[in-house]
Amino acid sequence: MSSRDRDKFRSYPSGNAKRQKKNIREKSLNKMRGSFNKYINYKFDTPSSSIEIDNEVEINKLQTERNNSGNDFIINTVNDYDTTDYIENDKFDTPSSSIKIDNEVEINKLQTESNNSGNDFIIDTVNDYDMKNIENDKFDTPSSSIKIDNEVEINKLQTESKSSSNDIIINTVNDYDMTDIGCWPEIINNDFRKELIKLGPIQVKSYNFPQSEINGELRRFNPTLYDKRLDNGDVIKRNWLVYSKFKDRAFCFCCKLFDSHSTGNLSKNGINDWRHIGERLKSHEITIPHYTSLQSWIELKQRISELNTIDKLHLTKLNAEKKHWHDVITRILAVIHFLAKNSIAFRGSNDVLYQDNNGKFLSAIEMLSKFDPVIQKHVKRIKDKETHVHYLGHRIQDELIEIMANEVRKSIINLIKKHRYYSVIIDCTPDISHQEQVSLVFRIVNMHWDKLTEPSIQELFMDFVNIHSTSGLSLSNLLISKLAEYEIPLSDCRGQGYDNGSNMVGEYQGVQSRIRAQNQRAFFAPCAAHKLNLLLCDVSQSCIRAISFFGMIERVYTLFSASTKRWDILKKHCSIVLKKWTATRWESRYKCVKAIRDQLPEVLNALEEIAECSNDPKSVSEAKSIIDELMSFEFVLSLVIWHDILGQVKIVNRILQDPKMDLDASASSLGSLITFLEKYRTNGFENAKLVGIEIVESIGGTANFKEKRPRKKKKMFNYESNDEYTISSEEEFRRDYFLILIDRATEALRVRFEYQSTFNSNFGFLYRIGKLKHQNDDFIKNCCNDLQNVLSEGNSRDINGADLYMELLIFRSIVDENATPLQALSFLKNVSSSFQNIEVAIRIMLTIPVTSAGAERSFSKLKLIKNYLRSNLSQHKLSDLALISIEHSIADSLSYNETIDQFASKKIRKKIFK
Repeated sequence: MSSRDRDKFRSYPSGNAKRQKKNIREKSLNKMRGSFNKYINYKFDTPSSSIEIDNEVEINKLQTERNNSGNDFIINTVNDYDTTDYIENDKFDTPSSSIKIDNEVEINKLQTESNNSGNDFIIDTVNDYDMKNIENDKFDTPSSSIKIDNEVEINKLQTESKSSSNDIIINTVNDYDMTDIGCWPEIINNDFRKELIKLGPIQVKSYNFPQSEINGELRRFNPTLYDKRLDNGDVIKRNWLVYSKFKDRAFCFCCKLFDSHSTGNLSKNGINDWRHIGERLKSHEITIPHYTSLQSWIELKQRISELNTIDKLHLTKLNAEKKHWHDVITRILAVIHFLAKNSIAFRGSNDVLYQDNNGKFLSAIEMLSKFDPVIQKHVKRIKDKETHVHYLGHRIQDELIEIMANEVRKSIINLIKKHRYYSVIIDCTPDISHQEQVSLVFRIVNMHWDKLTEPSIQELFMDFVNIHSTSGLSLSNLLISKLAEYEIPLSDCRGQGYDNGSNMVGEYQGVQSRIRAQNQRAFFAPCAAHKLNLLLCDVSQSCIRAISFFGMIERVYTLFSASTKRWDILKKHCSIVLKKWTATRWESRYKCVKAIRDQLPEVLNALEEIAECSNDPKSVSEAKSIIDELMSFEFVLSLVIWHDILGQVKIVNRILQDPKMDLDASASSLGSLITFLEKYRTNGFENAKLVGIEIVESIGGTANFKEKRPRKKKKMFNYESNDEYTISSEEEFRRDYFLILIDRATEALRVRFEYQSTFNSNFGFLYRIGKLKHQNDDFIKNCCNDLQNVLSEGNSRDINGADLYMELLIFRSIVDENATPLQALSFLKNVSSSFQNIEVAIRIMLTIPVTSAGAERSFSKLKLIKNYLRSNLSQHKLSDLALISIEHSIADSLSYNETIDQFASKKIRKKIFK
């Protein structure tokens, strides 16, 4: 571009001209700033004062010092006073004072500089004052007058203030007295004009109009001027004529509204020439500007009544567009919620609509576009390239997932804080990408105070955290940091639930000991389900026969599962397929034993078919060997015994895994299991033998124990015995196998669950409060005092032992004897103010976890969400998706509107949603 062409686009002819104009602006601004600051600092108690500004440079220094001091910069503009004329009869203390402002346009520049100062810029406009009673106000300075030559820039000041980063307080024209035309602002904006037209002209009639002397005659406004009489006697209403009490002047309503059309006094300052008022009105109403203003008034009034104004059409279009985008985001949220709730992957290898492998999210959008008009319109815009903003990208998905997860997490945190007492459950597992994931679960007693629902025990998943060290120190520091992040006090923790690893249960370096060092009332309860599984592991390896039994179970499964043909043969004969035994699956032992025990004849038929039809010598040999072992009476009897034992253990295990399980129910369940083992030791062998005989006969076998060949010893001397003492094979089986299993299981139960006695001694008297009526009062009092000591740390205590004792004496006769702690808590919910200590004690007891099964259940979701196809999923997104999926009941209760509001306010969006 040549220099001549470039000159066409210059804003100034030269740099010197630009600097000169800038200097003129700064000089004018300094003058205005000085006038305002002089007026603010003016002392009204000094007589005969006059405001004169000689040097404006010092004012700039004053403002700079104010800005540096961090104080608010307050300016009362000329709008604080009558902007239409001089104010007469006002009294100030300072005589003959006058303030004249020549140019208001520099207020905008003053505002701009104040914005840069970082302070609050407060402008009080004319709205801050009562324009109706200003006539009777008395000021301290007599004969004062304030004249403003240019008010136009005030609107510009208001407009610029909207884009300012600082706090600018401007009182708009809505604060004017709209009933008096004399109080209207000089410049009327569109919003104010619409409100005035809705209100309509108010003609003052029943009023004592003041008199004024004109050429020696007293005259005043006459209400008959509102009507115009024609020569034929007809009367025409002058609806446009109004009277101002404030100014004692007559105005033209329509010309005042549309002052750009008229230049007469009736539209500007009004007239008070009451002697010639009739002639002035006649001459005004036949002018073209009056007709133009009258027509504009009538048209705008009609459009307002029909809701057909220009801005109304604009707002209608804007609202329609806003509603469209709000509906689009709502549907996108619904799709995201559905996919996250069901642990379904979002993306594919392509992120474009109507292309292959674009993922389930975009496929769901394509499906909605077939019948939903909102998505159909949205997709059409995208395809026609009418918009480049579609909110279907993966970053938007991640933002919405994060917002929803944060809302769920916030609800859980508020629920924990509301009920105060909680327990923590932690467990670890490696994921598909070989990263150690820590599951953090909270357990509370939800009282449902704002609902009619009964109290319930809830285990709430909170987060998955990737950790590089699983030592007790690392896990305890992680827990403490997470509690600080959630702003949940550690002092309110009343229970810890972990598995039986040494890093968790260690007496000195474990997580539980480190947490209890900071909070003695955070009672540790090892996972009962883990202990029960470890018990089974010990019993299954207690003797050679037990090890051989589970080895045979594994051989049967391996033979069929190693070949698809052999597996088809198994399914042809059996309705229930065989299960694999695993050490970590708590019910796997029972399932694999049950599958063979319930359909042993069918399994033998499948093995015989393999032995007869298979071409593989190894498979044939293996099948025949297994058949001989399965038909033996020892194996069948072992099958029955293990089925009985594992069946009872499975029932107790499932009870313990219930999230609502408490100390009372767990103690009862474990006690019933010990009772079963003791009874089974007495008569279980004979019962199992009868069942075994029936099974053996059904498969064509014999119910005989294999007799061992007696071992003959070589005799060196005549006095040695001939042979060693022998017993029957049945008695040997009972002594060396059956009794060992039962005794080892009973002993392991008592040892591994010895910690239960500690909780029973502390909280046992609360398990059945109704039965306390049969207990001695001294026993109850001692239990209450002991519980107070347990629930105390330093000067802090959860209950008062003496008050708890007095409450129990009354409550034990009210509640049913067989009422569980949860049922008692339901009764206390309605009368909690009378039995506060009982309620707190029961809530703490129910808060203590029995198992860590809640964390184990979260690992199932972990494997569904982070699988081999999604192994690169980020940690933050993994945690958010798991939270929405696991706590889907809370996620379902969230409002999409609140989520959209947060999405819109998080950062500046290209579209408007609210």
